[in-house]
Amino acid sequence: MPAVRARAYNFFGVAALIAVALGPDPAAQRRSVLEVETYRLDNGLTVVLAPHRLAPVVAMQAWVGAGSADEPAARAGIAHVVEHMLFKGTMRRGVGGLTQAIEAAGGDLNAWTSFDETVIHAVVARRAFEIGVDVLADAVCGARLDPDEFERERQVVLEEIGQGQDDPVKTVARAVFESAFVVHPYRRPVIGGAESVRALRHGDIVDYYRSWYVAGNTTVVVAGDFDEGGARRAIARHFGRMAPGGPRRRAMREPPQVAPRGRALVQDVHDGYVAIGFPVPQLGDGDGAALDLAAVLLGQGGSSRLERRVQREAELASGVWAYQHALRDAGLFVVSATARPAVLRDAVAAISGEVARLADDLGTSELDKAKAAIEADAIYGDARRAERHSEQVRTTSVAQVRAVVRKHLDVERANLAAVVPHGTARGVRGRAAFGRALIAHARRGAKAARRPATTTATPAVVRTVLANGLVLIVKADPSVPVVAMRAVWPGGVRLEDDRTNGTSALLAQWLTRGCGDRDPTSLTEMIDRIGGGMAGAAGRNSFGVRAEWLARTWDQGLDLMADCILRPRFDPAEFAAERRRLLDELAAQDDSASHAAFRLFAEALYQSHPYRYDVLGSAKAVGGLTDTQVATFYRDHFPVSGMTLAVVGDVDPDQVLARVRARFEHVPRAAAITPVVAAERFSGRAARTREVYRFLEREQAHLVIGFPGTTVGSADRFALEVLIGILGGQSGRLFAEVRDHLGLAYRVSAHSVEGLDPGYVAIYLSCAPGNLDAANAAVERELTRLVADGVTSDEVERTVTYLIGAHDVALQRRSAVATALAFHEAYGLGWAEWSKYSDRLARVTAADVNRVARAYLRDDLAITATVRPPAASPAVAKRKAGKRPAAPVRHAHPPARSRRTS
Repeated sequence: MPAVRARAYNFFGVAALIAVALGPDPAAQRRSVLEVETYRLDNGLTVVLAPHRLAPVVAMQAWVGAGSADEPAARAGIAHVVEHMLFKGTMRRGVGGLTQAIEAAGGDLNAWTSFDETVIHAVVARRAFEIGVDVLADAVCGARLDPDEFERERQVVLEEIGQGQDDPVKTVARAVFESAFVVHPYRRPVIGGAESVRALRHGDIVDYYRSWYVAGNTTVVVAGDFDEGGARRAIARHFGRMAPGGPRRRAMREPPQVAPRGRALVQDVHDGYVAIGFPVPQLGDGDGAALDLAAVLLGQGGSSRLERRVQREAELASGVWAYQHALRDAGLFVVSATARPAVLRDAVAAISGEVARLADDLGTSELDKAKAAIEADAIYGDARRAERHSEQVRTTSVAQVRAVVRKHLDVERANLAAVVPHGTARGVRGRAAFGRALIAHARRGAKAARRPATTTATPAVVRTVLANGLVLIVKADPSVPVVAMRAVWPGGVRLEDDRTNGTSALLAQWLTRGCGDRDPTSLTEMIDRIGGGMAGAAGRNSFGVRAEWLARTWDQGLDLMADCILRPRFDPAEFAAERRRLLDELAAQDDSASHAAFRLFAEALYQSHPYRYDVLGSAKAVGGLTDTQVATFYRDHFPVSGMTLAVVGDVDPDQVLARVRARFEHVPRAAAITPVVAAERFSGRAARTREVYRFLEREQAHLVIGFPGTTVGSADRFALEVLIGILGGQSGRLFAEVRDHLGLAYRVSAHSVEGLDPGYVAIYLSCAPGNLDAANAAVERELTRLVADGVTSDEVERTVTYLIGAHDVALQRRSAVATALAFHEAYGLGWAEWSKYSDRLARVTAADVNRVARAYLRDDLAITATVRPPAASPAVAKRKAGKRPAAPVRHAHPPARSRRTS
């Protein structure tokens, strides 16, 4: 079912309100003041019925999950054109027949297209219910799409496009969306452009209609005074003929924005028009209600801050508004204003200051007034005020609004667009300078409004070393009532050998299966009762325990975590059960050809270092482990004095420190047994080790081309990450060449995996066996070209922007922050290093990337690992020639280079 949403332009209140209220999951949203019934027809169409007797009127809508964001760039505007064509005749009615039928019954019919959907809506009297459903279904299911009418309607749409280009309000709105969305189709106008609309063929709209106007992509919403039984029968009769199915929608992700953007356009206008757009989360995100409240507080109504202070008191604007665009994939919070050109930049500074001030200065009475305004809008049917928000709005606190403003409405992520008269910004340079001036004024206004930090503020992170050596790191973050904890020791696979591989993984499973007086069942019940989760964790370089708790129960959660660390039960029966589970997991892992390729690669790259082992272990070693052996491994290698504990969330650092001291400081200091891990020698190997094969009966071949990598503490790490970003990902060189251009592989990626000891850089792809040689050769060509010709500054800038944004997004969870703090400290880098990631990346230049490409993507160090079906493989060819190949088979010369991030 498509996500059901309404837009601000809908005026059929109740139906739109129900449509938005239900959102993408109607069954989960039935706490409405109306009795709402949701069901599906046999063809997959979703129906939402909301009967009431407020007036003898029925509002009905058909929501089709097809908007401008679903269009390819070459056919931009096709969704809007198809919406027009719905009214240009059906298989039963001529041009204008739908409107005539509705109006003859005293009703109204219209439609709109947005970024994410097309909506056809009607309002009819109760007695005309059947006519309304008939007309709505005829429009959606029976459009004629006559070729001659298409040509005529195309001209109408082109006129609409031309009119919009003359409107400065629409122009500045388009400009701010183009600035905010660099990749996503939201950057394009919903109605498309003249060039793409002119290029549309009749066959294009027919194909689009058949693909998107299908039952599985459509929701019918009916609200008002109607008989439920009769409504169900009428809807089944008229919409049951709709074709089943649903289109496959491609997920789109906009690279995170990390710096402000400013642009200016000139037009034949008298006033200046400005829009400031801030990227915000997609529709349904938990911050939506607080952002709605921020929009009301800032720019909706005569008592809003912007209208009162910027427009009336400072007289810097003749009009100013704030609103949130909550969209399927991402959102935009926009503040727009009209002002005299001479004061437009000052207006921007004042607006930016008011936005920043809201993060520090908001009282309960002002917030309550905004809540009342939203409630009134919902009662009177403004579709933006969806009822699904009502409970969230009522319960949103002052602190939540301030936190959301601080989080999302940051001037450093603002998009500023202006339309000014000719002469205000002359030529390309003048417009660019005006854009920069907008950014400067926005920054100036925000800086002036920010409340200076007091010297008594609690430090963001508190690090304490207990008397026995335990390192405690606490970061208070009250924005979400959750507390994450991560206990870490250096260890993992680095402590294992052929006989003990898998000990860390098995210990991680066993450690939390009972502690102190609690058996596994009572421990699990207690964890559930206090609303948390806890598990052991093992990797290539570490061992530990991770947990997450509600803020109100963090102290009980810490006690449970301490009991597992200090007093694990280590029940032999539980050990046997966990060993069986791990062996089952290893057996299942053997079915993965991609995993087999990486294991083959690791075993060839690391001939003596423990990194050659699988993190889960080997079946042979795990099968031979005993409970005594694993318990001794824990006590020998992971004493309390070697532990780093990070706690992040809604806590008081002093209280956490007191609790940790009470639970852990009595444990005497002890030294961990730390084996010496010899460095791997990568150079001087025989050519026969450079290409390895494994044959599996699979439909796809899997290839890993890899090289020795770097360590977590190396200065090269950040340039390598950028190199991997340029090669990998859906916009990377390898994806563009191997998949998009040549069509040789479905999946291609690049990786850079660091460790306490040198990790690896690798390219991975999967393809049809017949394409393997060509895909391998294509990767070699791209890597050779990269090393020879280097990367461009634009590639580096784009990749750095994406990596920083992805990093920021990943660290939105408290558990991710706790993990980063604990690992950086435990690995000897210092906890503060995690906060320097963005700065380190931002300093990477094209010269740095080219240097590490030459240093790491070396032919003489390359390892190629291939997993493929035995048919038509080199091994088969050699057997047919009467030669018995060695196992594994190795080729004389390797391919070239590789990389990717993990």
